[in-house]
Amino acid sequence: MELRASFSKTFPGGPTIQAAFQLPLDAFGLTVLFGPSGCGKTTVLRCLAGLEAPEEGLIQAGGETWFQNGRAIRSASGRNIGFVSQDSALFPHLSVAGNIAYGIRDCSRAEGRRRVAEFIAMMGLEGLADRRPAELSGGQKQRVALARALAPKPRLVLLDEPFVSLDRAAAEQLRHTLRKRLQDLRVPALLVTHDPLEALALGDRMLRMAEGRIVEEGEPALVLSRYGGHGGRAGDPLGVQMGVVVRTRVLGRVEGLLRLGAGSAELLAPDPGGDFEEAFACIRGEGVALEHGPHGPQTQRNRLVAEIVAIEPLGGLTRIRLDAGFPFEALITTWACQDLKLAQGQTTHALIKASAIGVIPIEG
Repeated sequence: MELRASFSKTFPGGPTIQAAFQLPLDAFGLTVLFGPSGCGKTTVLRCLAGLEAPEEGLIQAGGETWFQNGRAIRSASGRNIGFVSQDSALFPHLSVAGNIAYGIRDCSRAEGRRRVAEFIAMMGLEGLADRRPAELSGGQKQRVALARALAPKPRLVLLDEPFVSLDRAAAEQLRHTLRKRLQDLRVPALLVTHDPLEALALGDRMLRMAEGRIVEEGEPALVLSRYGGHGGRAGDPLGVQMGVVVRTRVLGRVEGLLRLGAGSAELLAPDPGGDFEEAFACIRGEGVALEHGPHGPQTQRNRLVAEIVAIEPLGGLTRIRLDAGFPFEALITTWACQDLKLAQGQTTHALIKASAIGVIPIEG
């Protein structure tokens, strides 16, 4: 069973958002709808949820039609979808228990109470059942919002950047909780984000949006590598910041750093802690320097001999694509590129700051 969507939504005087994709509904899987702010991700989510109406197209879930030919066949409340927004959108006059119970239907009062208690425990909200939203932290509010979305046993959960308002520690903790609970309940989800690290940490599959259209889909690491490292465009901030994503294996730990095997090379990177054997290494191009020989003090943790695969001018900056047993890139000034007389096919020395490598553990 799957959800099939093919529709378009036009805003007066604004862009047209077009979406065509499928989502499996019969097993757990977290699909990331990824792209820069303003590309139409939230609009796609709201159309699926029935909160916005496309002008044309078709949305079906299994054999059930939700939207067709400009008309909503199923209302938002009839689609059995959980929806979590950026700001939690809790009812301020209801308690934590009341918010969670709000969407539970078609069961006895005793079963409803049992399910509320189950989700309070599941989301780590013990002792907070009688509190109002104003008495909760941001992370606690989002936990309540997730519990409210999951308690009615939806066929699909839609998540619109639910971690964006949280601090880093709270966001990381809630990401882990979210994925585990969705997996335990076998509920598929579609997550909107513009954060590549969040996409890597959570996603099984990625739909990448650009300028109102879904332009690519696949495994998050592969999509991000092509987009950020080898498919970015001049002036695209994500293409500059993301660098490349490399799947690595953990070789050991030394002086608070991870030893990572990347292709035939070895990297040292900050250790995020935890027990894992593989990880994605996200190498930021601005943290890579180039030189023609091992000159000067050996201050960088990672010094690799690499071949220059391609040179891509970006105005005042130049992206240098490299291969040292795995693909990566350097983002240097155009002046530095000219001064070093870099050329495709040359061998050079790449100095990669350990701090320029972000590590995302691959669990399980």
